[in-house]
Amino acid sequence: MSNKALNPQGGKTLHLQDTISKVSAGQTGFCLHQAWGIGVIRSFDESTKRFTIDFPEQSKKGHTMDVAFFSGKIELINPESVVAQAYSDTAKEKIAKLVADDVATLIKNILAEYPTGECSSYALEANLDRIFFASLPAGKDRATTFKAWWTKGRAIIRKDRSILIPEKKGGLYALLEAPQDVGEDLFAQYEMAPNFERKLALLEELSESSTAETRSAANEANLAKVCSDLSKAVAGLSGSRRNINLPKILCAIWNRDKFFRSAVETVETFSPTASDIIALCNEADLANIALHIPHTSEKIRSLLDLVRAHHGDKWSERAFDLLRNRDIGGTKSGSAKLVSECIAYLCDAGLSELIGQRLLQWLETRELRPPVIIWIIKNRDSKKYADIVTPLIVPGLLGAILGSIDTEALESNSTARIPLANELIKDKALVADILAPNGKKVDSETVFDIARVMLRNQGFDKMTKNSLLARLAKIEPHVQRLVQSRQPDSAADDKELVVSKSSKTAREAELEDIVKVKLPTTKEAIQVAKEHGDLRENSEYKMARQDHDTLTARRAELESMLKKARVTDFTEATKDAITIGSTVKFHRSSDNSEITYDILGAWDGQPEINILAYTSPLARQLVNHKLGETFTTNINGKSETWKVLSISRWVDKK
Repeated sequence: MSNKALNPQGGKTLHLQDTISKVSAGQTGFCLHQAWGIGVIRSFDESTKRFTIDFPEQSKKGHTMDVAFFSGKIELINPESVVAQAYSDTAKEKIAKLVADDVATLIKNILAEYPTGECSSYALEANLDRIFFASLPAGKDRATTFKAWWTKGRAIIRKDRSILIPEKKGGLYALLEAPQDVGEDLFAQYEMAPNFERKLALLEELSESSTAETRSAANEANLAKVCSDLSKAVAGLSGSRRNINLPKILCAIWNRDKFFRSAVETVETFSPTASDIIALCNEADLANIALHIPHTSEKIRSLLDLVRAHHGDKWSERAFDLLRNRDIGGTKSGSAKLVSECIAYLCDAGLSELIGQRLLQWLETRELRPPVIIWIIKNRDSKKYADIVTPLIVPGLLGAILGSIDTEALESNSTARIPLANELIKDKALVADILAPNGKKVDSETVFDIARVMLRNQGFDKMTKNSLLARLAKIEPHVQRLVQSRQPDSAADDKELVVSKSSKTAREAELEDIVKVKLPTTKEAIQVAKEHGDLRENSEYKMARQDHDTLTARRAELESMLKKARVTDFTEATKDAITIGSTVKFHRSSDNSEITYDILGAWDGQPEINILAYTSPLARQLVNHKLGETFTTNINGKSETWKVLSISRWVDKK
């Protein structure tokens, strides 16, 4: 590890009289108020003994303050410091350029102001926050934009050998002497790393560094040390962290092989091998690895190569298992790349016909996962995949899309829009391509069936439903009459919603954030985008308008729901029958198991831990049944038989 580099210039102490003298001579002074932040001292009145100060962070200008107030209460700042320069009239553009283009130099300059060249992460981030604010355009959200900027900044400075980064919050950042040998420096850090997580990060950094920089560390002795660490990690693959560590260890083996290959050509044969990890995996493990490795073409294809080598003639079945796996289907990030690479890999192996057969089968059995459906949607005009995709562009696909959106909406506790719903909304030609290909529409009853499913769907707000139904009406105009006839649904919309206090508070906070922060930000973005020219070809303007429309719709939805919300503490529940606030134990016939559900407010649903909102389709069919009763539910065509074993009050178990 490189030694800390002591700073020759160190912190310079400022005295009040020095500041008075400089400000009286026409120079600008700087101070730090505990509540108001950075102060820019513009002048000093000798007769009244008062400074005139601007506080940019509070938008206060020309504030006068008695000099006596400075003694022990306000910190004076060296005008040559980076923080002061960020607010000075002469140097702020230079500092703003560092903020935008060279965060590493900015941090080095800050550390250089400390006598030992080091400061705590809290002090550094406080300084960076103020410096960042000085360069922030008016109207931008300070907290959100700083967090995003600093996240990118940390990633950049991790690659700078002149900055020591603390492993824990509150630790010290420090200037380092530049290492003579990057490879030896990184491997020294690897050996001294406080935990396995840090070792994995440094091994990845070694693998991504240029060979010339790190060649010295790529030797058999260091390889033996890494192999020993990985073997211990494999031996410890058990318990609750198995799922977390499996993909990490596989990636670490890949990084080991990549880094040491220049020195040891047979590194892939050193234990543990990547094949050893695949040998430990069942179907769920393989899906977990596929989901959590980096979703790059190289990594996904490397995984599929391992599967193919390990499973022999059955390898393609394991690849199809990935495409059908429920966890893969439920993820909101990265799975699109996984699906596209899996299908491309299977096609490269000459299995295009089998892919088409499987996707048709899954369409019929409603087993198409959302990322696979999205792949079908995006490739419906592809010449490469025409033989696979064309037979899938049938009304049943639209039914699968709506069913998948509805299911995910019911299972999700998030307010984020569902990716498949996003695809349906933004792809304005999709409905017509499915229901009226080449201008020849399907029969009217099929369109009406789709409209009925759309009306019941939980994944769209009312405004979005109307927009989608309008697309159906272009194909079958009589759909409009069906929509108008659905008065019971409209009446249901007017009923009160029984909600918990915490969930109502969360919805109110979301509404306030939309109204006070997000909508003003999008309005500003729209105005800025307008200045870029022709709106027909202005993608920034279109994106900003789309964001504004989405936020406006969500605001209207929240306002409507909050008007109908009635807060309850669930003490009204009794043990006589299943109701809102009940905790119920059932016997479920399909798997001969016992399962307990809490039935709570409209916004409290967390199906993953067996908490149901009373408005969910399952809860609606459970309520009002009594102890000992046996009954059958039907959800999306799937029947299930239940027996009520016990009923208690949720509040009694809190």
